[in-house]
Amino acid sequence: MMALSDRLRALVFGVAVAVLAGCAVPSGQTAPQNPVANSRPSAQSLLVSFLRRMNQAPTRLDHRASWMAPDSKTQNLLYLSDGGADKVLVYSYPAGKKVGALTQLQDPAGVCSDTAGDIWVVNSASFTIVECSHGGTKSKATLSDAGTQNPLGCSVDPATGNLAVTNLGAASGGGSLSIYTGAKGSAKKFQDSDLTYFYFCGYDDEANLFVDGLNSSYGFVLAELPSGSGKLQTISLTGTVDFPGGVQWDGSDVAVGDQYYQGKHTSAIYQISVSGSAGTVEGTTTLTGSCDALQFAIQGSTVVAPDDCTSTAKYYLYPAGGSPTKTISGLTYPVAAAVSAAQ
Repeated sequence: MMALSDRLRALVFGVAVAVLAGCAVPSGQTAPQNPVANSRPSAQSLLVSFLRRMNQAPTRLDHRASWMAPDSKTQNLLYLSDGGADKVLVYSYPAGKKVGALTQLQDPAGVCSDTAGDIWVVNSASFTIVECSHGGTKSKATLSDAGTQNPLGCSVDPATGNLAVTNLGAASGGGSLSIYTGAKGSAKKFQDSDLTYFYFCGYDDEANLFVDGLNSSYGFVLAELPSGSGKLQTISLTGTVDFPGGVQWDGSDVAVGDQYYQGKHTSAIYQISVSGSAGTVEGTTTLTGSCDALQFAIQGSTVVAPDDCTSTAKYYLYPAGGSPTKTISGLTYPVAAAVSAAQ
């Protein structure tokens, strides 16, 4: 394990340094505080703040083993990664009753599910991605994302089984995209001159991958890796996204999150239709009461949005939005949500 002094030194320069330590569960960490509501931070300061959160050392480790309720395998499950607690919490879906926890992780970020109901967890500190079966507590496979900086989001292509992982990069840049063919072996790495920082990603139903992030001037970028292509292409948008959030295919459009909707400290999800290299904002889902919603999970007429600054995950009607219909509290630094269907 890297010394705390080394981790703090790394924070100053905005780089990821923690190393995976089996499956540990830190607790007792103070929840992040809300920024001043009436001050508008720059995109650069938001990026640096996010990097700092990703690399924050846990204050206390809990070595309890992963657990699942006996009937969890027969239920639809909601997985919430809690980077501040070094675990993934598991809830029945849509009821929101806690039914388990995956521990022996460190700095878990993205979570995503495949067609078999398996869950993939991006361990940003160890540069690994771990696969667990639906309702299971043991890892089925582990992939390496070595050579990258701050692994963040993930998505599994329902058509091919390919696994995509975004690597945010460091304060100086260096973001990238890793694609694992069939969710196995070594990754093929992609970079792009228009994308300096890679945030989240999502496959549509035709094996096209969409990625959001920031360019070198900290402007928002939406890009696509078309099915069968070896090159990312930038999507020109008719609407404005202030700061990148989650990305998911909602069945008809690319749903793209905005962590700083209309320049205010609140979040929203845009529905974007894409034709060629052009994107059009078709609708907006406002997430009332949120302020840093990250990788959301859309399931039917509901979206679950983990919210960093309130340390909660909130349910909203989708695409109607508005006020939350349910809130899961007691999180530390929730980053991503994924729903896994019972098989």
